[in-house]
Amino acid sequence: MSLIEQVASNEILELAFAWLCKRRGQASHNNDVWILRSRWDETKPQLQRELRVGCYKLSPTRRWHIEGEVLEVWSAQDALVLKAVSIVLERELHGVLSPRCFHLAGRGGAKRAVSEVFQALPKNRFVFRTDVKSYYATIDHSCLIELLQKLVPDADVIALVAQYIHRTVSDGGIYHDVKKGICLGCSLSPLMGAVYLKPIDDAMKKSGLFYARFMDDWVILAPTRWKLRAAIRIVNQCMTSLKVEKHPQKTFIGLIQRGFDFLGYVLHTNGIRAANKTVKKAIARVRQLYEQGVGITRIDDYVRRWQRWFRSGLTKSIKKTVTFSFPSAIESDDNQLRQLLASTTG
Repeated sequence: MSLIEQVASNEILELAFAWLCKRRGQASHNNDVWILRSRWDETKPQLQRELRVGCYKLSPTRRWHIEGEVLEVWSAQDALVLKAVSIVLERELHGVLSPRCFHLAGRGGAKRAVSEVFQALPKNRFVFRTDVKSYYATIDHSCLIELLQKLVPDADVIALVAQYIHRTVSDGGIYHDVKKGICLGCSLSPLMGAVYLKPIDDAMKKSGLFYARFMDDWVILAPTRWKLRAAIRIVNQCMTSLKVEKHPQKTFIGLIQRGFDFLGYVLHTNGIRAANKTVKKAIARVRQLYEQGVGITRIDDYVRRWQRWFRSGLTKSIKKTVTFSFPSAIESDDNQLRQLLASTTG
């Protein structure tokens, strides 16, 4: 069965439909998902025909500006089709994409990446940790299509993905074609994010150095300074060819013993602690609960659940090294809240 036949199959479309119903289960009463749900038995055969003959057309996305954030939303049917494409491509590319790319399904996620990096620290002295500046927004369309054509042997599926890449956006009734970048929040985007940096994955595999990546955030460990420099040179060459840049404020090159941030944790040879940004987000939520006048029981419950989440997914030996402190992250003028948290976390 060809890939486009798989996308149009009952199995894949029903999986995508179930995902959509769950994802938009709390949508407003006038959202188009309810029309699709009520007419699914009639819509699916027509959708299958359009997919199989290669004439399905994605509609423009709608851009929403909500509380300072910009959201881009596909129609319900387009979201379903893109989910079906992502399911099929994840299966097709599972053995092709690097196992060191931990954000993909079945790879263990962020906690697995953090655990493996920490376990590799004793065998190395130097670290290169960075991520891509404005990753989704800077992905070059021609580079992504070229990479996909080498990996996906189905022109119809490539054509669908090309529509997703070269999308049209409606922003307040004004339509424009997107020339660079992929959209946030789409089910296909994490997979495209993995595909785009595959040249770096492949280069690091050849280098023999320890490497772990979660989306556009990666760590390279090296036993010697010259091996680290060689790795940095290779990464820079790959990034230049992909037309992306390192984030200057999130790049760290140096000795492991100095400690470095990775996915919300600070990793050090002596253990792991919460990164300042991670703690500040938790503190902001605690402060919000406090200002809303909730009781100590609810704040205590939130703090304890946060502690469990922070340690969850890490190996047992690593959990013993984890440390964090809420009170130290609170400004000195919040004495009452500081005392409250001290009693809660103590």
